[in-house]
Amino acid sequence: MFREDSWKIVNFAQNQMKPTDEKPLILPSLFCPAASYYAMMAEAGHVVVNTGMRFDKRRKEVHRCVIADTRGPLELTVPIAKPYGRTWDEISVSTHGSWWNVVRTALESAYGRTPYFEFYFDDFMPLFAPGSLSTVTDLNKRFDTVIRRCLGLTTEVTYTPAGSQCATYPYGIDKSRQPRITPYWQVRADRFGFIPDLSILDLLFNMGPEALLWLIRAERKNN
Repeated sequence: MFREDSWKIVNFAQNQMKPTDEKPLILPSLFCPAASYYAMMAEAGHVVVNTGMRFDKRRKEVHRCVIADTRGPLELTVPIAKPYGRTWDEISVSTHGSWWNVVRTALESAYGRTPYFEFYFDDFMPLFAPGSLSTVTDLNKRFDTVIRRCLGLTTEVTYTPAGSQCATYPYGIDKSRQPRITPYWQVRADRFGFIPDLSILDLLFNMGPEALLWLIRAERKNN
């Protein structure tokens, strides 16, 4: 359990959240995306996650994330099953290679010695039960829900299939609005230096209750 002062940090960060745009922010559905994705969420009053993006097997970021292990950056991919549908919300998660064991073991190896791994990882454990996640949309949504809860991110998030309002960012994020996460403490920085653009899980396990503050204080480009 967190100490009381740790929760005070989260509460302080929540009080710093000031939405900058009244319009919903449209984001793609991604698997444990980079911290900059959540920095965008933190400055929005309402986020719409597009679950009905047209399927394109080249878009690995929909079911892949990047962490840092003992050898540097490492891609974690959740396999998808054939036959493929027309949109990502029709794509099933494959059981090939028992991905849930591979991903869980990789996270334990990469972050087991970080300061906050033990405080958060139990929240993710139900997601690694065999057969618990049936579709890519289910995969991304359930991981995202746990991540936002751990961060203390209170932004309203709605999941919806593609429609007229969801055509803004079909896959990537508008570069003109993408924040830059400033360097934070990483467990292997003495070996690799600071590694940017990693999954939000890296920030969460390394920085714990301060992660939300890092998202709020990310460097943002003037539009």
